[in-house]
This record gives sequence, C-alpha cells and structure tokens, in this order.
Amino acid sequence: MEDSAKTKKATGSLPEKFKQFISQHAGIWQFIKFSLMSSIAAVVEITSFMLLNSLILKSLNNQAVDWFVFHYNPDTTGGLGTMVAFLVSTTLAQIVAFIANRKKTFNANNNLAFSITVYSIMMVTIILVQTWSGPILVEWMDSIIHNSDISGLLSKLLWMFISFLIIFPMSKYVIMRKVDKEEEGQSEDATPQEEPIEPQT
Repeated sequence: MEDSAKTKKATGSLPEKFKQFISQHAGIWQFIKFSLMSSIAAVVEITSFMLLNSLILKSLNNQAVDWFVFHYNPDTTGGLGTMVAFLVSTTLAQIVAFIANRKKTFNANNNLAFSITVYSIMMVTIILVQTWSGPILVEWMDSIIHNSDISGLLSKLLWMFISFLIIFPMSKYVIMRKVDKEEEGQSEDATPQEEPIEPQT
C-alpha cells in the first residue's frame, strides 16, 4: 500500500507533471527555450550596445558615416561610435544565441559547418537590412521623441523582435535540425540486395 501511495504521489508531483508537459508539448517547450535563450542574448546585446555607445565609443559619435548601407548622422542617428556599437553588440548576441540554441534548444546534431555558414548568411542579411533601415527608423522616432539615444534603443528593440520571428523557424527547420544518424547512415549505406541464385538442377 505504501509503495502504491508513493508511486501515485511521485506521478502527480510537479517535476513529473513538468516532464509530462515537455513530452506532450515538445514544440511549445522548444519555443519557450528559444525565447529564454534569445532573452539572454538580448541582454548581452542591449548591455554591450549601451556600454559601447554611451561610454567606450562615445567620442567617435561626432564622426559621420556615409558608406554602402551605413549612414550615420551625429545630429540624429549617432555617428561612427553608434555604428560600431551596433555591429559589435549584434555579433556578440548572435554568437551567444547560436551556441545556446544549438546545444540547449534544438539539440542539433546536423553538420556544424553547414549550420555556421547558413546562420552567418542569415544574420549578415538581417544586419545589412537592419543597418540600412535602422537610421531611417531612428530619424523618424527622433522627430517625435527628440532623443537620439532613446530612439536608437527603441529601433534596436523593434528589430530584435522582427529578427526573432525570422530566426526561430529558420533555426528549427533548416539550420539546427536534429538528424537521426542511424537512419541517415542506413539510407546512405544501404545497397540493393541481390537475390541468391538458386543452382539449376
């Protein structure tokens, strides 16, 4: 009787219910983990951006940048320091996000070189689009808020959210897939079996 009571208690315990939830809702749990890992990366990105832009690289913000998709005006969007702070903080955040999500969220075991290459292409594309549209968005926000620092931060937060909506499905279905190695090996190594030839009598 005691054993059955203990078993029933263990089955209904919080850790057991949590395990059941994970097994029954693997997709939801994966999305939750991705959100948590992305939040950690976001903290790294925002902290490093504010630290670089407001302190370390602040002296460079009086230098304008007008090259390729990079257009930074010291009077509105911030100068060279803001651009460097943006690029460095984004890169740091994506390194953290890639490692954490590959290992903890998706448990990916597909080709690492493929994952790094496709992830890098995706992120460079997002960064270039963000860099091109960022100053435009900041300038528009600054015309309302009249504070380039706050406008830059709000623009960054908006783009972080848009990036999240793009990166999750790409990571799950393309970049960080979990491959069944045994089945993959069998499909690659399998050769058609010839039927044994029966001796003629």
